Amino acid sequence: MMKAFINNSTLKRIFCCLTTAFLFNIFAQSTDDGSDSSFFNYTVDELLCSYLENDLELQKLTLEVDKSRLALDSTKLEQGFDVTLSTGTMTFYTSSNGTVINVKPSVKAELKKINNLAASVSTDFQVNTNTSTNSLKDTKFLLSMDIFSQAEALQKVALLKSERTLLESQRKLQSVALSTEKKFYTELENLLNQINSIYTYRQDLFTDSLSFDKIKAQGYNKTSATYRLAEMKVLTGEHNIQTAIHSLNHDIIVFYMHCGKSITINDSEDFLKFIPSNIPEVQALKFIDFPKEKYSEIEKAQWTHTINSLTRKADKFFSLGVNGGYTMNNSTTESDTIDAGLSTTIGGVGLNAGVSVPLGRDDFTPAFTLSCSVSPNSFIKRNITEKTYSLTDQQELLDIKTAEQNYNTAVVDYRQSLINLKWEKDSVKDSFDLYQKNEEDLLKYYKMGIVTQSEYYSAMNNRQLYEVKMIINKIKFIVYNNDVKSQFVDLETADSMQE
Repeated sequence: MMKAFINNSTLKRIFCCLTTAFLFNIFAQSTDDGSDSSFFNYTVDELLCSYLENDLELQKLTLEVDKSRLALDSTKLEQGFDVTLSTGTMTFYTSSNGTVINVKPSVKAELKKINNLAASVSTDFQVNTNTSTNSLKDTKFLLSMDIFSQAEALQKVALLKSERTLLESQRKLQSVALSTEKKFYTELENLLNQINSIYTYRQDLFTDSLSFDKIKAQGYNKTSATYRLAEMKVLTGEHNIQTAIHSLNHDIIVFYMHCGKSITINDSEDFLKFIPSNIPEVQALKFIDFPKEKYSEIEKAQWTHTINSLTRKADKFFSLGVNGGYTMNNSTTESDTIDAGLSTTIGGVGLNAGVSVPLGRDDFTPAFTLSCSVSPNSFIKRNITEKTYSLTDQQELLDIKTAEQNYNTAVVDYRQSLINLKWEKDSVKDSFDLYQKNEEDLLKYYKMGIVTQSEYYSAMNNRQLYEVKMIINKIKFIVYNNDVKSQFVDLETADSMQE
């Protein structure tokens, strides 16, 4: 059903998904409206699919989904297993003793998901080309990890944000698809309203023609004001009809162009043949049946509070990291050493300590390292930050309550809209039945010579007028359903919520 010109495979998949999961569901549950086979040879689903796939914004948003998916893959890659190989600084120099080559290669492996766990190996390797001697010193094996730190929590936040970006790009694509579908039906409704205007002009023309016929029958002179006024009403009515037809023809061509179709309009006044033949009569969705937590405004407010809370919790006042390793031929102690280290921050105080214990020596002379930093203003800033976090948290909770209030208002609004639509549907149907019966009666009377042709055409025109109004009402229900679905996320649940 979808055209093959869309080369991007993801775009094809999305459009098919949109058609079947979000749009075509209404067709599957629709009732046959018994459209006349003489109508134009395009079904509503064919035109809608073409309308969607010709929409440039949908195509751009599909590419945006692909970009978001690549960004997520990149984030996952950054937080997974990583290996870094390095030659280090390579030094070449020549002396009387020959050419000396000094290399400091290293290997580092990281697994950030496990408390920033990292393992590394490095060495200082020297070769003398003349003496054919080489030496290794400061060969270090090191293992480090965080006990308490921001890193793990921030990594989780970064991953959640990246996943959210992809989710929101997918939701935006779905939302715009619904908006585009609504635009499709709005254009279609506009065509039907124009057809109704033509029928209304015709009705006025029938009335004016009958009045003009009476004036002529009464023997008014063609030069009289009464005759001329009546004649002008008829001419004006004819002009209004032709003007409306020209405008309608233009809009029909534009509509089909938006659907990727090129059509030719003849002089036929069977306007309804240009309206798709199987506009579905859908069952109305009930706003209240959708999960409250899936109301888009509530879901977004809750997500914002959740992710920001995680970010605030990740901003720890205290951090602690440890490392341990083994160094072969440590240049500081001139022996192999077992190494251990500790790093911590408490507010504005930073402390780093390390020890290297020599091996293979009679004397126990470990080497110690120690560093400390203090920033008094950090404690004041931290206090300000904590107060700001508390105020922001309260604001976000108020945003959730605001979203809930908007949801309650929307429940009332959509309930009333549905009541109005159903009343309009019943009213239009009752009027159509009356005008259809009246047309059937006047046809009999016209054949019997009791009523004039104009009177019969007037009755037929009224029936056509309300026939169009019934089609418009179908469209209004489709648009209403789209409006309801657009207020919620996770649209795949909509099929099971019909009244």
